[in-house]
Amino acid sequence: MLDLSRIDALFRRHGADWHFYLQDLRSGEVAESGVSRAWPIGSCFKLAVLLAYFEALQDPAQLECETLIKPEQFRIGVGVINFLDSAIKLTDRHLLQLMMIASDGTATDLLIARLGLERVNEVMRRHAPSAHLACDLGDMVARFRTIPGALDCKTRLWDADSAARFTTQVAALGAINARELAALALAAYRYRPAVAAADYTGFLKLGRTLPRSITFIQPAVQSFTKTGSIGRCYFLNEGGVYLDGQTHEAVAVFGFCTGGWRQPAFVVETLGGLLGIEIMRALGLTPSLNADWTPEGARLLLGDLAQA
Repeated sequence: MLDLSRIDALFRRHGADWHFYLQDLRSGEVAESGVSRAWPIGSCFKLAVLLAYFEALQDPAQLECETLIKPEQFRIGVGVINFLDSAIKLTDRHLLQLMMIASDGTATDLLIARLGLERVNEVMRRHAPSAHLACDLGDMVARFRTIPGALDCKTRLWDADSAARFTTQVAALGAINARELAALALAAYRYRPAVAAADYTGFLKLGRTLPRSITFIQPAVQSFTKTGSIGRCYFLNEGGVYLDGQTHEAVAVFGFCTGGWRQPAFVVETLGGLLGIEIMRALGLTPSLNADWTPEGARLLLGDLAQA
């Protein structure tokens, strides 16, 4: 039986509201905790952009077509392109890689502009029926900043009702829940396009600049994941698939959507790494932990829970 008690304790200890979903694909067993509601989607919608691009792709040569990107086209938000101060030419392959590796906002929004927002939403509705995206990433960040309380959301002392209203306002920009996030991740992993299937598979294997749930369990555990956040990790989510190291078959799928984190963003990301360990425990797996995990680090972040 899947036991989420330690996962729930980790969320509870750090003051976050959450929705968590886990399915063991070997047995079909499902476990779910927290509140299933419309949660801010953050960057996790980029899975739908990837799917939409390859569903529309008719000629593999399009992957090598170049786009000249001028500085006035650079988008606010995370990524690397907006660190530049001059125009750059990038192929579609580069745009897709930067979207998946660095969650790059400029690359993402150029792809959305080409595909159309409705095509991205159609893909999401197919795999995550209640999910939606109201705008591209640059506009999402800009609109988020205009919501009352957004700029100091991590330092503000919210009461339960005002925090819930804030979550609803942010989710209006793009929303999903943990169960549907898991379904979207599994669909992206299992999809094989009619055109350029090998290229698509290569995008799934790209390493992430923010590995989060696999921080402490790589390379012992292979996975395909997509992370998301907004408000300096006040809202944090992730969906992913854990794989059998020998067959590369999917053995488990998970999703989590959370809000209310008050720790520095890099600490929240590290807590996401500890979640990966707890997901493995819930699945009855004991992967070797890598050199970045230490008992001292676990005690610092988990307190008494580290001893259990």
